[in-house]
Amino acid sequence: MPNPRILLLAAAIVCASRAFACGPDFPNTLMFDRANTLEHLPIGSFDFEMRRLLVDPHDGLVAVEQGDYDPPQPADQLTVAGQGEVISNALYTQAAEAFHANDLDHARELFEEILALSDSQRSAHELAALYSIGRLEKLQGHGDAARAAFQRVRDLVKAGSADPDGLGVASFGEEARVQLDAGDFGGAIELYAEQTARGSASGISSLGFVFGQLIEHDSQLDAALANPTVRRLLPGYLNSRYTSFSPAQLAHVIERIDADKGAALAGMDRLAAALYRAGGYEAAESAAKQSDTALSWWVRAKLALRRGDGNQAAAAYAHASRDFPRSEGWGYREDDYSSYSDNESDGFSPKCRVDGESGILALSRGDYVSALGSLYAARAQYWQDAAYVAERVVTIEELRGFVDGLNTAQTDSTQPEEGVDQSYSDLRALLARRMLRNGLFKESLAYFDADPGIAEKAKGYVEALLAAASGGGIERAEANFAAAALANSDGMDLLGFEFDPDYRIYDGSYDLGRYNDVSADYTHVPVDHADINLGTRYLGNDEADRVAASRAVPLKRFHYRYVAADLAEQAADLLPARSQAYAAVLCMATGWINMRDHVRGEALWLRYVRNGAYVPWAADFGNECEMPDFPAAAERLHIERIAEVKRVIRAGIPYVAAIFILLGIVILVRVLGRKRRIRNVQS
Repeated sequence: MPNPRILLLAAAIVCASRAFACGPDFPNTLMFDRANTLEHLPIGSFDFEMRRLLVDPHDGLVAVEQGDYDPPQPADQLTVAGQGEVISNALYTQAAEAFHANDLDHARELFEEILALSDSQRSAHELAALYSIGRLEKLQGHGDAARAAFQRVRDLVKAGSADPDGLGVASFGEEARVQLDAGDFGGAIELYAEQTARGSASGISSLGFVFGQLIEHDSQLDAALANPTVRRLLPGYLNSRYTSFSPAQLAHVIERIDADKGAALAGMDRLAAALYRAGGYEAAESAAKQSDTALSWWVRAKLALRRGDGNQAAAAYAHASRDFPRSEGWGYREDDYSSYSDNESDGFSPKCRVDGESGILALSRGDYVSALGSLYAARAQYWQDAAYVAERVVTIEELRGFVDGLNTAQTDSTQPEEGVDQSYSDLRALLARRMLRNGLFKESLAYFDADPGIAEKAKGYVEALLAAASGGGIERAEANFAAAALANSDGMDLLGFEFDPDYRIYDGSYDLGRYNDVSADYTHVPVDHADINLGTRYLGNDEADRVAASRAVPLKRFHYRYVAADLAEQAADLLPARSQAYAAVLCMATGWINMRDHVRGEALWLRYVRNGAYVPWAADFGNECEMPDFPAAAERLHIERIAEVKRVIRAGIPYVAAIFILLGIVILVRVLGRKRRIRNVQS
């Protein structure tokens, strides 16, 4: 049965990546199904595949596709224009109305009248009239005339005619449709590619559609492959269609590509990726070896893992990580609903993914520090996985060494915004919290340096804990309570786990724990990483032991509130039970914990009831609390000590008198005995 944590996480990511109504923008993770992560090869993005090969020629043709085309205003509303422009507008309005009424012959006559006007009169609508004539010719099956009209539109724009509606770029698509109608798939793809190169979303959509039709028809495919543009773009199309093709289909396409087409096909790495996804592993390996790109090395790494060759896989991952550009982003891909990074214009980063997978492989080999390095390199999209290793797998000493030796300019998958790498600060803060949780008080303070406010509170918390270890009882109680108050109010920043059970990553607002669906009230069941990763493939030999050793104590949601309650109870241990301060610290602790753990809250309340004195606010214990009056507690302790001495003295007087009487009797007996011995000697 699938792990419920995995299902919840998957559902959360699906919801969060496209619509935030389901919750926060949950980070991506590779850890929960490591075998699937290493086996699965993410598909390419068709947009990326096309745009990486198509370069805008900057010839003045610009796509305009932001909205519907607004028809021209009627001529009687253009009274401020010159007489010639009014005539042009009137003719165009009539022509457009005839076109939409399907009166094509009349529309043609009117458009041609516009073109027959003088230069100054026709300039406002010349492009639109030519473009419309091209569409008319296309509708009436006059392919050559249509193509000539569309080409003329582009020539005019290149010569300097204003083109606010982007008709020059749109004309590529219209002409491509003429080619498709004539069965010329290669010519259509070439024109759609020209349209796409100039930023047209319509062009790239059309490219995908035409490629899909093309590979279904062998005769068209054979003819189209004679076109260099088709041969250049087809591998990218095949790489960006998830499970669309069987190995047999791909082999058939490749056979067609290789059959008497002259020069070898570029993009063998894309074909290798498509073959791998389709399960054609032998063919994928052959294709990957014919290329030396980052993608081909990524395919080789996965094939090596299938063979069980971890060393070769690690080497291939290193090649892929080195060769993928940091800036390369694949955007949205149809097999990944969580493919967006902080910069959605770039989207899925293959370099981040390769580094993340390399980190998983290092984990499985027990090389935990190297795993942290690879996952930290992937932090722009997989911070959750890097933080898991930092918080739960490596030792504090290993993490500290990694952080101290970290050069933020290295192992960086993405350029940090404005030169500031927030993940570096987050990693230092994670280390600081981990050290503080584990009693490395003074040492931790050096790493609370990202936020001056938090650094000051951490200093106060450490000073309070150290003060609580020495001095008089009341002073120690006051220090314990000061530490308790900071743990409660700022524990997320001082002590919180990045993930379970505190989820500092979401500022504590969300958690991915399981819920007991048998219980009527859906009682929360704490979940630890160890519960999820035990038994998974690619788990380091002692990874589970390390995770278990680093789990929260107690393993409770907002565990630092329990720490605060414990510190408050330690303060109560040092206070006079009948003092106001004793009642106050237990009242505060009850309020901190009661909403999260009613049983623990009730135990604190009962301790007060058994030992404490009546206070006016006890009726709403845990909700209405006074601040503890430690000076009054010190005075009360002094009075109680004097009273105790007096009580002891009073209680001891009879015993002292008895002792003196006994001593007197003993002395008297000894004296009398001595006198008796003396008389005996004299007699």
